[in-house]
Formats: sequence, C-alpha cells, structure tokens
Amino acid sequence: MKVFIIPFHVQSMNNSIMPKEYSGAYVSCFTAGKDYTEATEKSLKKLIADNIHPLEVLQPIHTIDSKDWSKHISEIWPDHANSLPSQSEFENSIDKGENVYGPFGLYTNEENGIN
Repeated sequence: MKVFIIPFHVQSMNNSIMPKEYSGAYVSCFTAGKDYTEATEKSLKKLIADNIHPLEVLQPIHTIDSKDWSKHISEIWPDHANSLPSQSEFENSIDKGENVYGPFGLYTNEENGIN
C-alpha cells in the first residue's frame, strides 16, 4: 500500500503527547490516502487530536510502500528502530487508516532562538 511521508513543524499544546519540557518539534507523519492531499488532511487531524499544533507542512512529501517500513527505518533512523513500530505493527496501523509518527526532533524555545 502506498504511504505518504509528510514532514511537519509542530508546536506543543496543552495536554499534548509531546513531553512538557519541549515547545516544538519536527516530525514526519506516515499515512495512506488516495493522494497527498487526503493523506495530509488525515495527518493534520491526527496532530490536532494529539494536541499538537501544526505550524507548517514541510517539503518534500515522499512515498514508500507499506511493506518497506523496516527498510526505510534502518536506512533513515537506525538509532530509533527499537522505539518505532515493527513492520507488522506499522502495516496493521496503516491498514486501519491510522497515522504513524516518525521520531520527533524536539526543541525548547531557547534552542530554537525564541524568547
């Protein structure tokens, strides 16, 4: 199944799934859709449901086949492989129409130059 990889710049909101000590992050959302527009809309809804405010949809938006998740992780984020879903967990989530987050690149306001 075709999966879109949609990168976002996000900000933490009250009761966010992000750790409280961080104010923002960069994260890629993995989701299926008939096209990138539908996949982006699904990702935006999931971010908001998790109390994460999307500041910006970043570019480029890539695609992978859902069966290539493990390969993608081993190439892009080998240090995070143990904290991310397994191949079967990923495919089950995607088959159910769910969004899967990649690793969060978290920062505080001070680290991002915001006072």
